[in-house]
Amino acid sequence: MPRIRLLYLLHGFAVAAFGPFASVILADRGFEPAAIGLVYAITSLTYIVSVPAWGHLGDIVLGRSRALQVAMLGAAAMLLVFAFPLALPLLAVVYVGYAACYGAAGPLSDALAVNALKDPGRQYGQVRALLSAAFTVTAIGYGLLYGAVGYWPAPFLFVGIALVIAWLAGTIPDLKRATLVVQRRGGAIREALAIQPKLMRVLVAVCVAHVGVFAGYSFLSLRVVELGGGPPQVALSSATAAAAEVVAMVAAGRIIRRVGMRTMFVGASLLSAVAFTSWVVLTSPEAIIATRLLSGTGYAGIFIASVTSMQLLLPPRLQGSGQALASMTTAGIAAFIANVLGGIVYGGPAHELLFGIGAGFSIVGAVLGWLWMPRRGTKRFTEPAPVVVAA
Repeated sequence: MPRIRLLYLLHGFAVAAFGPFASVILADRGFEPAAIGLVYAITSLTYIVSVPAWGHLGDIVLGRSRALQVAMLGAAAMLLVFAFPLALPLLAVVYVGYAACYGAAGPLSDALAVNALKDPGRQYGQVRALLSAAFTVTAIGYGLLYGAVGYWPAPFLFVGIALVIAWLAGTIPDLKRATLVVQRRGGAIREALAIQPKLMRVLVAVCVAHVGVFAGYSFLSLRVVELGGGPPQVALSSATAAAAEVVAMVAAGRIIRRVGMRTMFVGASLLSAVAFTSWVVLTSPEAIIATRLLSGTGYAGIFIASVTSMQLLLPPRLQGSGQALASMTTAGIAAFIANVLGGIVYGGPAHELLFGIGAGFSIVGAVLGWLWMPRRGTKRFTEPAPVVVAA
């Protein structure tokens, strides 16, 4: 348990070093908004393939701890190359490679966590809040640093932390690697979908609710800069959202127990819609930063419901693949839709249309969540017979 907590703290330090500044860094290196949207869209398409592959590697081939090690080392190598002067096409390729590797870190860490926790529904939010807390504190510090010296240290800071995470991952106990009940194309991902008929509908609801989330993640920092903000304001915007996430994630266990996962998901989606709608009309960085309390709280509820629904609907042996499916749906499909729309709309008509569309997706996601997310009292999936696992 202490190592799981440390793992999430380190992820917070790593994400804060580069993630909230990525779009601004790409713009600083010469990418136009439409090009940034294209890079993010390609990244999202890559997630659709790479993240399920990482899930299969974690559950079946390498084990979740070892797969996380490999993913972190790959992300560190790619971002180290990103730090050097490169032509824009090559820079885009390297960024996509970094994202394809680091995109596995979340689902693999979540798989380790939900399998290790005695009561994931109550405890996972508290553990995940450590990432947001670490992000909150360090993002502000990184923003002040980058405001003083520029963005050049960002890749190197991430690389150093990623190497520590890779070492730590090798020390975390893991369940045995699973043997598939039926050997067929699609591996562990196909088996997860086959044994749980409700899974696809839940993934659709999760996908729709996350479109607005990723539209804000990719393009809100550009809006803050357009309104006169700099690196400190970009960092404060992300840190404010993360601070709200900390409180919401700690409270998520109690909220789920009282109202159920479905109600929490719906309420969080509607709260996100309110935040996105506010970005249509607000015209100062300070006002946008204040609304990040709403978007951070909304994201926390959506995220916790997404992760714990996989824990509820799938057996422990397929948690790597289940969390990978959730991540593929959000950071892959939902992010692709958001980034394609963002690349076209933000650089064309205006930011108002993009954030308005994001609010609409959140509302539709709330409706689908009410219809399809697990209801209060839903019992965890149990397999009809024991599953033989590899030694």
